[in-house]
Amino acid sequence: MRALFALSLVVASSVLVGCNHATKDEVSMLTQENQQLTLQNKDLANALDAEKQERQRLEQAYATNASSNTTPTTPEQTNTPPVPTDLPAGVSAEWHGSELVLVVEGDVLFDSGKTTLKNNAKTTLDTLMNTITKTYPGKRIRLEGFTDSDPIKKSGFKSNYHLAFERAYTVGQYMETKGFKGDEISYASFGAQEPRGTKAQSRRVEIAVVEAAPNAAAD
Repeated sequence: MRALFALSLVVASSVLVGCNHATKDEVSMLTQENQQLTLQNKDLANALDAEKQERQRLEQAYATNASSNTTPTTPEQTNTPPVPTDLPAGVSAEWHGSELVLVVEGDVLFDSGKTTLKNNAKTTLDTLMNTITKTYPGKRIRLEGFTDSDPIKKSGFKSNYHLAFERAYTVGQYMETKGFKGDEISYASFGAQEPRGTKAQSRRVEIAVVEAAPNAAAD
């Protein structure tokens, strides 16, 4: 009986020792895994920091580049000739592709609802025609009429399109009396279709010098 009891103690002791070894092995394995995860987290944190720094660098570079691109380009940089600067009052100039467009305020040319040129308007047109003849000889002209959005009431025209066309045509007829050929002039009417900032700015006649840019194809 005592021998059996002693044997039981030996077996129990062996089992406990075995369990103890297993527990230590498991703890050791978990410790190693925890150390590996710690290293992985550290590497991940370093990678995130590096990515953040690179993103900040790229954002700063983009902001610097965008700021430099806001610098106005000169005609030499864009290959676009400069617009005339010696223009009479009420006239501005802008390039639309290869076309030089002289924008003449409608109130400079006509009274409200009228298509008869004012006396001072003829002086303005004379100056513009002189510029065109000297700088762009032989080029074709397109005259475009524009109005504000107010509906026609007392002028006798059916619509703003009719009024705009008649104004452009009046300018063309005057240009013919000054030596421009009729087959060099074409007409277009946009009425109130392309308004500008104000009604006064919307009322205008645009004189487009077709293919005025030096790099434009020959007629």
